[in-house]
This record gives sequence, C-alpha cells and structure tokens, in this order.
Amino acid sequence: MLFPSFRKKRYHGILLDAPLDNNERCQECGGLCCSSFAAITITWEEYERLHKLGAQRLQLALYGSHTLEIDYGCEFLEGGRCTIYDARPDICRRFFCSDT
Repeated sequence: MLFPSFRKKRYHGILLDAPLDNNERCQECGGLCCSSFAAITITWEEYERLHKLGAQRLQLALYGSHTLEIDYGCEFLEGGRCTIYDARPDICRRFFCSDT
C-alpha cells in the first residue's frame, strides 16, 4: 500500500532586534508561535504585569530567568489571537516566523 506524500509547511523563527507590532503576517497566522514553544523567558516587570493580568503558568526563578510556561499553547491565546497583545512580553513582540 502506498501512502500519499504529505508536505508539512516549515517555518523559521527569527528573534528581531526591535518589536514588530501589527504585522500583517502575524494577524493571519492563528497564533503559530504561541503554540510552538514550551516556555518563554520574561523579565521581573513582565512577570508582575502578567500576574496582574491573571497568568496561571508563571514560574518565578530565584536564579536565572523567570518564565511563562506555554506548554505548546499560551493561556492568553484564544481563537488564534493574543488576548493581551498590547501587554505581551518583549520576546513575543520581537518574534517573527518566516517560511523556509
């Protein structure tokens, strides 16, 4: 029996030097980056802001970086859209996904 050949679309993640807000590609992606990682590193200020926004998966570190555990699906992603877009962490603002 022959199996059909499926080609999975491949992406390349880029961490930009500056934030990229309201990019057309990001508005159409459905939250691909928000569901492709186990966790993101955040600053103390971001930790506090996300805590105030009701984040349930924050990890406070005594040594090293604080994190928001995404577990391949950020808790702030609903219907493929970021519900805290204007308050999202810097690493989210600078992440860009391109086709390879």
